[in-house]
Amino acid sequence: MAKQIAVIGLGRFGSRVARTLHQMGHNVLAIDSDPRIIEEHRGTTTYPVQADATAESVLHDLGITEYDVIVVAISTNVTSNIMTTVLLLSLGVDESQIIARANNRLHADTLRRLGINKIVTPEEETGTRIAHTIFNQELREYIALTPNYGVGMLRSPDDWAEKSLRELGFSGTRDRHHVVVLALRRDRNVILAPDEDERIITGDWLLIAGTDEWLETVVQDH
Repeated sequence: MAKQIAVIGLGRFGSRVARTLHQMGHNVLAIDSDPRIIEEHRGTTTYPVQADATAESVLHDLGITEYDVIVVAISTNVTSNIMTTVLLLSLGVDESQIIARANNRLHADTLRRLGINKIVTPEEETGTRIAHTIFNQELREYIALTPNYGVGMLRSPDDWAEKSLRELGFSGTRDRHHVVVLALRRDRNVILAPDEDERIITGDWLLIAGTDEWLETVVQDH
């Protein structure tokens, strides 16, 4: 299901997040103060808008509180990044809806003091990976193989414990999830191409491959 997402700041990181989310079928409001950058995003995002996100009236007029997720990706000005985050909170956006980029540890600590828990350091996580895990916090280490197909590590939910892959719906070509379990990581051990009768143990991680749509929904089925 398409979500309403706003990405504020279209540097290298913000652009990758915005374009990837658009390719995934989400409605993306892309905001930047540079008109040249906005022109570059026409056709690759849903609503590219030239605007100053540090102005409360601008955010209000854009209906920012109606968006499911807001990514504060401003990178060139830490003050603007923090100010925008503060304005979002003051307008009533819940902190759980905000994902903010941090340039360094001090910046990240400041954002945490504001109540922001979803903080990204682009040096550690790419824009593409973040875009694919926004709505599925259990999916980690995502790698895109094509624009709509990838591989990721999925932490097994607690209610999967003691159930076999077959019982969970992961069973070869008839897999109801339309994904393939490539391996299981159990503590320091790895089980390659696990048998469908293999039972999940609490703490297991599954290496799964499939389309973005099915990777995002596999956990929701349980």
